[in-house]
Amino acid sequence: MSVSAGCVELPPAPSELLIERKVALNGTVLEFPIERWLVTPELIVGRWVADRDPRAIDRYPKASGFTSWGVWWPGKPYSAYRLHRPDGSLRIYRLDTVDKVLFDGEAVEFHDLLLDALIRPDGEVTIEDEDEVEEAIAERQLSLDQRWRIDWTRDLYRNKADLLVQRIDAAVDQAIAAVRNGG
Repeated sequence: MSVSAGCVELPPAPSELLIERKVALNGTVLEFPIERWLVTPELIVGRWVADRDPRAIDRYPKASGFTSWGVWWPGKPYSAYRLHRPDGSLRIYRLDTVDKVLFDGEAVEFHDLLLDALIRPDGEVTIEDEDEVEEAIAERQLSLDQRWRIDWTRDLYRNKADLLVQRIDAAVDQAIAAVRNGG
């Protein structure tokens, strides 16, 4: 059921929602309603549908029809998004460096550690927000543990992008299978 095999016909989306709660270094909180596809102690998968988020089209005028699978692994220093065009084709993978991934039954909350990566379908990797990381280090906004997480994920993004893509795809496939099988 891999993305590389083409667009997958999805089962009807779960009616249950969860909240994606992103906490910035400065404490600002952003929340997004997403479909709740899979929640286990090791993995959380949700899907954001632009047309169902009233703020989306205002914030992102060209977002209509786009979807994004969000994948979180509690305890891992990264989370991922698999973005799809309106026709269902893969647009790009986006990874966030994160800390404190928690799930309280209603919301998946994580602390954003600034460094992001984009992985294109052809495997090209772009690291983003290095300047913001350097500024946060200079302003002593990051702990030593957070700096380690950033350095570790930067190396992972650069050197193991193919493994990360496989892991993201497997998580989404697992979520789709769980909904398809009624669980």
